[in-house]
Amino acid sequence: MAIDRAFKTRATISSIVGAGNFLRLRRNARRKSSMRNDLVDFWKRCDLAEPPFAHPDDWQFLRRQNGKHIDADPKDFDGFVTSPRFGDPSDHRFHLSLLPVPYGGDLARADIVILLLNPGFSYIDYYAETRVPAFRRRLEKNLAQEFAGVEFPFLWLDPEFCWHSGFIWWEKKLRRLIEKIAEGKFSGRYLYALRDLSSRLAIVELVPYHSLSFQGHALIDCLPSVAQARCYVHDVLLPATKTGVKTVIVTRQKDAWGLKDRGEHLEIYSGGQTRGASLGPGTPGGGAILKRYGIAG
Repeated sequence: MAIDRAFKTRATISSIVGAGNFLRLRRNARRKSSMRNDLVDFWKRCDLAEPPFAHPDDWQFLRRQNGKHIDADPKDFDGFVTSPRFGDPSDHRFHLSLLPVPYGGDLARADIVILLLNPGFSYIDYYAETRVPAFRRRLEKNLAQEFAGVEFPFLWLDPEFCWHSGFIWWEKKLRRLIEKIAEGKFSGRYLYALRDLSSRLAIVELVPYHSLSFQGHALIDCLPSVAQARCYVHDVLLPATKTGVKTVIVTRQKDAWGLKDRGEHLEIYSGGQTRGASLGPGTPGGGAILKRYGIAG
C-alpha cells in the first residue's frame, strides 16, 4: 500500500506503533470511507477533561529526552501570560495546555482537503480556549466531528470567531479565492461563499500539537498520532483523489507525508512554494480549489 512509502523500514514502523498495532491499522484503513473514521475514533480516546492534552498513545514518545519538545505544565490564560514562555520567541515546545488539532472541518463532507505540518500558535489561543466557552466547545466538537446545527464546519472561517488568529490567518490566505467564488457562484455575496467553502474545506495536520514554530522533527517518525494521520491520507484521501471525489493539497512536508507525485486531484507544493504555502488564484492549490468549484483561475 502507499502508506509503506511513508516509513523507511519495517523495523521503524514496528518501533512506532508495534508490529501488531501497525497491521491492525492497515486492516482497519482498508474499510470504505463511508464507514467509521478510524482517525476520528483514535482521537476520541484523548481525555479533554483537563490539561495537559495529548493522545494517550503519544505520551511515551513526547516524554522522551526529559520531554524537551513539550510544555506539559497545565496553564490557563493567566498562567500563560505570567509564565516565562510569554514573550519568549525562542521557545518552540508544544503547548499541551491547548487542545490538539489533528484535523479541522467536516472530514466526511469536505471535498477539498489541505495537508499541513502542525497547528501554529498565537497568544490568543490561551484566551480563546480558557476564556471563551463557545470557542472551546467548537474545538471539542471539531475533534469529535460533530456538526449538527453548525453553519460553518471549518470553524476558522466562521465570522463568529473573526477575532481569533485562526480566522484572521485563513480568511486572509483564502480571501481572493473566496471573492472569486462569491462572484462566480453567489452573486458577489462574500458571506455565502465563506459559508460554502467552510462546508467543503478540511485540513489534516501531520503533528496535532501547537507550537510557535516547528522544531519537533525527531518526533515525526515516533508518534502514533502521526502514523494514524498518514494512514488516513494514504488509505482514504488518496483513493478519493483518484476517483475525483476529493481534491488534496499538500502544502508542506510532502516527504514526511510519504507523497511524491502529484495527480489530477492531488497538488503537492515543493521548493519555494512551501515557504508561504500561498493559496491565491494563481497558485497550484488555489487553482485546484477553483477547479473544484468549476471556476477558471
